[in-house]
Amino acid sequence: MKGVSEFIKAHENRLTAASFDEDFLSFHLKQIRFLQHERLVHLIVMLFVLFSVLLFFILFLLFHDLLIFGVFLLCLILSIFYVFHYFKLENTVIRWYYIYNRWAAPTPENGYKTPAK
Repeated sequence: MKGVSEFIKAHENRLTAASFDEDFLSFHLKQIRFLQHERLVHLIVMLFVLFSVLLFFILFLLFHDLLIFGVFLLCLILSIFYVFHYFKLENTVIRWYYIYNRWAAPTPENGYKTPAK
């Protein structure tokens, strides 16, 4: 997520300096759409992983097999890290919305200036 943080800072600097135009804002909205798509894909994958955790836990309770328990633990660890990753992705999307909303109503209070014509 380091690259995303740098990208966000570059966008904020450009918006703060009022060195942007409608093409830049169109690009920003396109990036938001990409992030929304990625968020949907990650949500589907996360639900699949959590379903796998539940499935292997139920299988372990039914069969008491250590191999199934090992797979359950691996899926559980994967899901824990995946939830943290999804949380970061959600915060990134919210940050992009915040940047766009601050541009949409530029005021001296929020530090953004109107776009260059």
